[in-house]
This record gives sequence, C-alpha cells and structure tokens, in this order.
Amino acid sequence: MPAMNMMPGGSTLQIPLDAPTSFSATAGNAQVELTWTDPLDKYATPEGEVSETGDQLVSEWDHTVLVRKTGSQPAGPNDGTVVTSSSVRNQYQTNGYTDTGLINDTVYYYAVFAYNKDGVASEGAFVSATPVAGTPLGDLTEGTLITINENGSPVEFYVAKQGYEPTLNGPDRVLMVRKDCYDNRNWEATIANAYATSDIDRWFNGTYKITLSNAVQNMIAKTKFRYTPGNGNNTVGTLERSIFALSATELGESATYANVEGSALPIASTLQIAYLNGITNAQWTRSPYTYIANSAWWISDTGYIDHSGVSSIRGSRPCFTLPSTADVDSNLALIEIA
Repeated sequence: MPAMNMMPGGSTLQIPLDAPTSFSATAGNAQVELTWTDPLDKYATPEGEVSETGDQLVSEWDHTVLVRKTGSQPAGPNDGTVVTSSSVRNQYQTNGYTDTGLINDTVYYYAVFAYNKDGVASEGAFVSATPVAGTPLGDLTEGTLITINENGSPVEFYVAKQGYEPTLNGPDRVLMVRKDCYDNRNWEATIANAYATSDIDRWFNGTYKITLSNAVQNMIAKTKFRYTPGNGNNTVGTLERSIFALSATELGESATYANVEGSALPIASTLQIAYLNGITNAQWTRSPYTYIANSAWWISDTGYIDHSGVSSIRGSRPCFTLPSTADVDSNLALIEIA
C-alpha cells in the first residue's frame, strides 16, 4: 500500500481515486452502450498508508464523467466531449449509459474519470467502439443462422419462426432455437413429467439464462406458449417462460404421439436434427407422455420420436423469442444492446 504524501505542516495532499473498472462498450446501430464500476473511497491509517480501508477518509468519490473523442483516445477529462456526468455511484454498472446519435462505421474512443469531492480526477479507463447499421430480425428468412453470445462466446441460433404464437404474444416475436444442444441432462430427477416444475425448466431459466448478457435477457422478456401440464393432467393450457424447450408438435410430430402444443414450425424438419459437440444428438421436447406420469417425449438423433422416463439423459436445447426489431450486424451477430 502506498504511503500518504504529506504537505509541510502535516496536512495531506489531495489524493485521487483509482480509475473506474470493468469499463466496456457495446456497439449498436448509431449508438454505443457503456458500463463501468465506480471506484471505492480511500482511507489512511495512522501510519500514513492509503488504501480502500483505514481510519481516516482522505478521498471521497463525488462523480464520474464519460468523455468521447474521435481520432484518438481522450488524454484527460477535458480532452473530448463530456457525454454524461454521473453523481449516482455505479449508476451505469448494470444498465449502461447509451450514447446515441452516432455515425455508423466511425470509431469512437471513450474514457471515464472519477472525481473526488476535492475536485481531483482519477486516471482514466478507456474503450473504443464502432457503431454499425443493423438488419432487423423481422427481415430475416426463417432458417437463417445468427450468433448470440453465451458467456461472451458466439453461439449459433436458428431464426425458427417469425411471429411466434401471435395470439398469445402479438405478431412481433421471433422464435430463436439454439442450433446445438447445450448439453445432455435429465428432465426431472424426481420422476414426474410436469414440465413447469421440472429440473430442465429450472435449469433453462436459471443457470442457462445467466450465460446470456443482461441486454439479451432484457430483449427476451417472457414468452407464452401452449403446453400440457403432465403429471396426470392431460389438458392443453398456456405457460409463460423466458427460456423453454420446443414441443413435439412444433418439431413436426402429429397429435397421434403428443398433445397439440402449438403448430409445426416452418423449419421443423431441420430442427428435428440437433447436434452436440459436432455429432447428431437426441433432444428432449417439452411434451409429456400423457399416458405415463414419469415419461416424456424426445426426438432421436435421426428425427424419430420416442418417449422414456424423465430421469433419462437427453439433449437440452434452449429456445426463446426476441423482438422482430432486434438487429443483427453484417456478420449476422445479434447486436446486444438494451
């Protein structure tokens, strides 16, 4: 820990805060979303050591400024355009600040500087981003593959249906289906086929969901779809979830095998085939086997439908809907901005 500098007579020098951390930028269509974490206050010990803990407050956070520049990164808080100044600590840590009205295909350089109550600025944190014009999901052909980030890595998803369940969700939701199974897992370890309380449903909307960025989670919201409750209840109702599995009928199977839980998707024959680690793989549907309360329907690696006990291991294949106005860039990557 650094020692605190002293002025003649024993008074302290003005001590700057550390630079903001976790500074990131996500480019969109004529805009950039920026997030960062403001620094902690600084304290001094009786021995003159300065850190984020101690006995005497010597540098207290007051506000943070976001500066934008083209051509090169800002050299300091007065070098460029001050885009915003936040006096609410960590105001943009989760839900970022969106800088709008930008020119696409132009590189913008950003810096954030934290000021303490003495008016002393910290060192800067720096990022750059290039806004791009996007193509709305609603303009893409069903069957198109786009990429969406999971834990920051791009993963392929099908545009599976434009206007998914319009009587339940309105006309402007686009169904996205992961090209590959995420992994193999059971449906429900307690041997009951009620989808709404199953392990796989909890996993989709818990562990899996948080692999997606906050921006994507906000775009997903929740989707209504038709489902059979299972566990002895064979009626068809509706359920609302952020992440879910496809039904057997959505994958093109007839009501002879499973209750009608929606209509066959335009690319059902394509979606019947799933992959895991580059190899064709079986996948769970969300349809319970209505005659046996501990069995559910699944599609084999060749597209054949069958049912087995819900504690069996099959592929988990997440899907969700996005608004038709969400954009993809020229590489068909979802522009992940709130």
